[in-house]
Amino acid sequence: MKAPFKLLFLFAFMISLTACEEVIELPLKEVEPILVIEGKVNDLFTRQEVLISKMQPFNSESGRLPVVDAEVYLNEDGKPWRKLREVEAGRYIIDNFWGRPGSTYGISVKYAGETYQAESTMPPLVQIDSIGVRINTFDNSRKTPIVSFQDPPGIKNYYYFQLIINGEVNTSLFVFNDKYTDGKNTIQDLDDFSLDLKDDDDVIVELRNIDEASFNYWKGIQSQNGSSASPGNPVSNFSNGALGYFSAYSVSSMYFTVQ
Repeated sequence: MKAPFKLLFLFAFMISLTACEEVIELPLKEVEPILVIEGKVNDLFTRQEVLISKMQPFNSESGRLPVVDAEVYLNEDGKPWRKLREVEAGRYIIDNFWGRPGSTYGISVKYAGETYQAESTMPPLVQIDSIGVRINTFDNSRKTPIVSFQDPPGIKNYYYFQLIINGEVNTSLFVFNDKYTDGKNTIQDLDDFSLDLKDDDDVIVELRNIDEASFNYWKGIQSQNGSSASPGNPVSNFSNGALGYFSAYSVSSMYFTVQ
């Protein structure tokens, strides 16, 4: 009878411990909102744009909030800074500022007593040679765009492809480098495994020649979208802890209608 008595006593002891448990609420440290800067300079338009927002703490319902009254400046190859104007909350633009391949562009953002800076050198232009449509016969005959271009030999190249379908920007990320295609005639299938072009769709394909810092940023975004095991903020080229990116890129574009 001793063994059953010991088991009964142990069971009663465990119940008493459970009954005495208290819910301990740990105080959460308030995290300051983080500045996010998204700046671009290209050789396609003479108007350049910078978007500035604040990333709110993870438990906030507001997500990002636009930043107003920041001072934003751009320059080219160390020339005098030119100030952007705020046209709406968090959106700053400058006109008559045309990017040129080979030039280095700087950005300086002053906000709340802090200064955030970055720079980017616009890569040489790689032209699209031709575009077309691939029929994915093993996937319900989906149609996806393909792009042909000649990769320059002997230098590192980084590419970002933007699709505009029937006037709407496709949000899929198509980012590649020439690690395995250096100097080769390259055919790139722009397939996100869900895209399906239809007859009479109007498609614009942009090939953006970006620098390595921009490539690393977009690959970080791509990794997050791919359910990375340890997601984090993509690597930013801004100083002083700001998130986001500043990218100077040259653009080649081509248009076609799906038949």
